[in-house]
Amino acid sequence: MSKTPIIRMENVCIRYGRGPEILSNVNLSLEKGSFHYLTGKSGAGKTSLLSMMYLAQKPSKGTVSVFGNNVNFANRNALAMFRRRIGVVFQDFRLLEHSSAFDNVALPLRVCGMNEKEIRKRVNELLKWVEIDRSPTAITSTLSGGEKQRVAIARAVINRPDVLLADEPTGNVDNDIAPKLMKLFVELNKLGTTVVIATHNENLIKEFCYPCIHLKNHGVTIINPEDGDEYAEI
Repeated sequence: MSKTPIIRMENVCIRYGRGPEILSNVNLSLEKGSFHYLTGKSGAGKTSLLSMMYLAQKPSKGTVSVFGNNVNFANRNALAMFRRRIGVVFQDFRLLEHSSAFDNVALPLRVCGMNEKEIRKRVNELLKWVEIDRSPTAITSTLSGGEKQRVAIARAVINRPDVLLADEPTGNVDNDIAPKLMKLFVELNKLGTTVVIATHNENLIKEFCYPCIHLKNHGVTIINPEDGDEYAEI
């Protein structure tokens, strides 16, 4: 484990416009190679917390550090470099709708300048894992919601990011494939990727036991599997 947290939030608050604070005085430290769920009721601030982690939003107050760097005042170029090390699975997918499933997943590798032979090998292997191998050339707009979710997950993990952030990554897939996708996240975590998954899926939390970053009353509590009843009630 690294002595410097890969993500750190100190006294972080966030609000939109003049509205009330969504999150207040959040202190959170995630070590390299850790795995956490992000839980809480709808409106608790899960998406807001994730957006700060993937550097799409800055806090109203407090400090956010990523990879040991205070990003509050980082310039555009620095933020772009940090984002290349972060894989994100968005709840609304954010895929290139008029490109193929293959090209969507290949995009992060092409941005990094990888040769096409290696790209084809990696992308085809991963599409097979997420069961999109029968239609890799299909235009994304023609895919079902569950298929788009799997393409989005494949795109997020294809370059083996230092951090993977996923917002309800199993929300649009069948119950039989959700555990398989979770195993993909677990294997990526074993390779050293720090994983944070926002979810309401109690079955997955019980089957794959990891600590929860639980949002309640505008704040954060870390709940571990060994916390018994408190963990079981998430």
